Amino acid sequence: MIIDMHVHPFCKEAYWGDDLEVLADKLLGSNKKGRRGMYKFFEVFNSKISIDDYVSAMKKYEIDKAVIVSFNLISAYGECIVTNEDLANFVEKYPNKFIGFAGIDVPAPDAVDQLEYAITSLNLKGVKLVPPLQKFDISDKQYDPLWHKMLDLNIPLWTHTKDQTSIIGAITRLGHPMLIDDLATRYQDLTIIMGHMGYPWFWEAISVAFRHPNVYIDISNRPIYYKYFPWDVFTVERFEHKVLYASDHPMINWNETIPAVKKLPISDGFRDKIFYENAKKLLKL
Repeated sequence: MIIDMHVHPFCKEAYWGDDLEVLADKLLGSNKKGRRGMYKFFEVFNSKISIDDYVSAMKKYEIDKAVIVSFNLISAYGECIVTNEDLANFVEKYPNKFIGFAGIDVPAPDAVDQLEYAITSLNLKGVKLVPPLQKFDISDKQYDPLWHKMLDLNIPLWTHTKDQTSIIGAITRLGHPMLIDDLATRYQDLTIIMGHMGYPWFWEAISVAFRHPNVYIDISNRPIYYKYFPWDVFTVERFEHKVLYASDHPMINWNETIPAVKKLPISDGFRDKIFYENAKKLLKL
């Protein structure tokens, strides 16, 4: 049994904006190295991959449930891939497979309204943010109304804590895990998931997770980095309940991450917690 805490449902049923070339120019730049390959990725998923294909692949890899997310960059880039309405539609089609985490355009004046609509009207179950790309400081008190509303709605927050190299104009420092330390100190009842292992700031991310009972780490990153992550520290310090499996699929494929986790030099009990048990408790399944 596996619960994946971070999946992008990039597919032909999802919203991709009005023009893929414009989308690629805004996110990748017209001359950026690798643009051609990424554009081809966009084109294939936009035209050939269906949400049914995701579910078929989940069955193949024994993934019981997946948290699916929006990629909302409207204020920063004027673009969004997968809307909250898309998420709601996918969850409605596959209620036993998908859990929707809303993309909220935090810098927008109506961010709190977006949040309330996504949770109360679309029945999504959490929030996904990418501060380096959305270009806001998650520790800034001007966004406190959003966290208050999340507490009122009793939902978790997933946030990008990693550098950002694939999209032009990203502000890497806004992904630093220590910004979560401030937020978690002020909002001790807000469940926060730090995405992507906190790479490259592993130890800072671990420090924040160990310090705050409400903070967790997911491992949505390339498996090559798993060997640098101090798994044994979680066991020695009795914080195995803090780690969550996540893939970032299809940016990183399930055929990479799942075998890599199965090969980690950790106990079977810890592996079960990573793959399933910790997420089951956090999501209250």
